[in-house]
Amino acid sequence: MATRLIKTQEKLQRIKIALGLALGLNLLFWGMSSGIYARWEGVPPVPTRRGAIMLTLGDAEFAYRSLALALQNLGDVGRDVTPLKDYDYRRLGQWFYLLHSLDPLSDHVPFIAAYYFGSTKVPKDSAVVVDYLRTAGVVPGGEKWRWLAEAAYLAQHRMYNLQLALEIAYQLAKLPDNSDLPQWARQMPAFVLKNRGDKEAARQMMENMLVTDKNAHPQEISFMKLFLIEDLGVDPQEVDRMMRMRAEGH
Repeated sequence: MATRLIKTQEKLQRIKIALGLALGLNLLFWGMSSGIYARWEGVPPVPTRRGAIMLTLGDAEFAYRSLALALQNLGDVGRDVTPLKDYDYRRLGQWFYLLHSLDPLSDHVPFIAAYYFGSTKVPKDSAVVVDYLRTAGVVPGGEKWRWLAEAAYLAQHRMYNLQLALEIAYQLAKLPDNSDLPQWARQMPAFVLKNRGDKEAARQMMENMLVTDKNAHPQEISFMKLFLIEDLGVDPQEVDRMMRMRAEGH
């Protein structure tokens, strides 16, 4: 009986030693491998349009959706989230245009470009996004004009290029009347002119819209009046004169 007890204790001791050794080896393994994980290798090369479609057996729309989703998650690898400054925006721009060629009507990629990649603080990187949004913003149909509005905003507040912002603002304001363009978008050149310090040109443009635009909503009329008085320093009596001209049909 005593011999069996001794053997049982020895067996338990060997089990404990084996478990301790296994635990030690496990801790050693994870301690040495904790710094080893998948790392992002940068924005991948851009395939040709034909090559992208071939990847999805000839389905261009499936190619667009799958690649757009990949673009959306680009840089999120393992435990890392890649900061925007580490992206190759030149190559990103190539991806934007590839996906645009696959489906110019979708707002998925313009949305990612404007509201995610457009957050970069590097002006030359912002220029890539602005260039693409100007292309996406003139596609007929839907509310594509909003991508021109985003391009004007990024040109002004990310690139600090007021001349480019003004050029895009004029491009936006001159879109056809049937594009459902809101009044504030048609007024954008005046805002940029004011920020550039050219208050007289901003006044002339806003005054012309106030007097001649017969389709403006009452709230839009109130906004134009306030902009002239509070932002451009126009005398309220002068604004009242403009309103009389509006009523007279000038």
